[in-house]
Amino acid sequence: MIGAGNDPLMRKLEPAPAGRFSKESKVETLSGTHLIVESKVESLSGTDLIVVSNREPYEHRRLKGRLVCRHTDGGLTSALDPVMRRLGGTWVAWGSGEADRETVGPGDLVEVPPDAHSYTYRLRRVWLSPEEVKGGYLGYANEVLWPLCHVTLDRVAYLKAFWSAYRALNYRFADAVLDEIRQRPGPVWVHDFQLALLPGLIKKTVPDSRVALFWHIPWPGPDVFRILPERRELLEGLLAADCLTFQTAGYVREFAECAHQFLGAEVDRSHDTVQHRGHRTKLTAQAISVDFRYISDLAKTAEVESLMILARRRLGIRQGIRMGLGVDRLDYTKGLLKRFWALDTFFTRYPQYRGRFIFVQVAVPTRSEVEAYRRYREVIRETASEINARHAGGGWHPIEYLEGRIEFSTLVAYYRMADLAVVSSVYDGMNLVAKEYVASQVDEAGVLLVSQMAGASDELTDGLIVNPYDPEGLADAIKQALEMPEEERRRRMRTMRRHLQTHDVHGWVDRCLRDAGVRSEDTQGPGG
Repeated sequence: MIGAGNDPLMRKLEPAPAGRFSKESKVETLSGTHLIVESKVESLSGTDLIVVSNREPYEHRRLKGRLVCRHTDGGLTSALDPVMRRLGGTWVAWGSGEADRETVGPGDLVEVPPDAHSYTYRLRRVWLSPEEVKGGYLGYANEVLWPLCHVTLDRVAYLKAFWSAYRALNYRFADAVLDEIRQRPGPVWVHDFQLALLPGLIKKTVPDSRVALFWHIPWPGPDVFRILPERRELLEGLLAADCLTFQTAGYVREFAECAHQFLGAEVDRSHDTVQHRGHRTKLTAQAISVDFRYISDLAKTAEVESLMILARRRLGIRQGIRMGLGVDRLDYTKGLLKRFWALDTFFTRYPQYRGRFIFVQVAVPTRSEVEAYRRYREVIRETASEINARHAGGGWHPIEYLEGRIEFSTLVAYYRMADLAVVSSVYDGMNLVAKEYVASQVDEAGVLLVSQMAGASDELTDGLIVNPYDPEGLADAIKQALEMPEEERRRRMRTMRRHLQTHDVHGWVDRCLRDAGVRSEDTQGPGG
């Protein structure tokens, strides 16, 4: 196992922000001296679109006495950051970085991204109390809603106190959003399960505001959702939105069934609209995507090609050795344990691949404050070590386990190098790793193995669709990918790349805002 601190390929530190601020303050970072905000923020560019999420796109921390700014991990922030760079506007999010308060000006605003030379947007930080973080975010959102929606019911850890903290967290966000609406009236686009009550809180104060919400994770059916004691309150908060968007049509149907069963709401036959208490909510499905052109262009750069050479040397990948890749947060829904079991089965069944195939697993720690995640992290480490001990020989071992954050250019280098990538989530709203891998495959030589339980499998049908609960089947799929003829590999990958080229993240946001009734000119930022 290699930790981030030992591997230069796993470092991820970015410069502090260089924006247009009225008072200068010098901050030393790894890449030099930059300006941070201490006073008034001058005319920030962009539109009046207000995006709201629990996680912020950039956070500030202190490292050995220096103030550093980094892009946060996660599919939501990775997808929305390039969109906000294009559209401008305000992103409202929890200020979770330990030095976040030091970098904001009046209104708790800071201009991001820190390394932008032209287009930027406003980040408005919300400050949560320790009780709201512990009970609302870590408790209700992550120990109740997350496992419930991913149908891992044995991991649901419900406490009544979590609900009051979750409500308080949503009220805290509502205060910030309503203040933004008063200053810059515009459409509000809320994101994900941490803020399910927010549409109702906004509409209660500003009934004529335009509010949409995108639900990034799966939505469970009524038989599962009935477990939640506050199911009515949660549904009513969501149905206050003018438009609710889910990753797939299947999740739309499940939500409509829940609204009908638990609220008696009227649902039309096509599940396009729900009417409840005189309010009409539009339901749509729009699969989130990635910035295909940016990733594809990055994969062709000299920087990435140099990183590929360094990575091969670092991992000991000599000519004739094939490489598989997994990239995941250390979350039990990603199916890492079952993936490792499948690799164990693969090397047991097909010993001819010992010394000829290596699997690189990039594991990004997440939610380490939650005991279930800490235990899962330890189990994954131990399992990787056990499998390596069982199959290693001659200086080779089957799993190269890299734990820590990773720069995106390095990640793209891994994506481009990999002969195959495995996405074996036990349940996933979409999974953008699958799409990032395809976007990075400019040589069109790799094979994607994607779980049938991930939303991405509905789109990327030229990948090998696998069942994460079938380790023998996954082991056989790995062998199939390694032995697939070159012509077939290129045909499959070319088809998926064409799909992503026409269904990228910018098209996704345009479709979502169109569904929400927001006119294109309302969100035509500096890059639009």
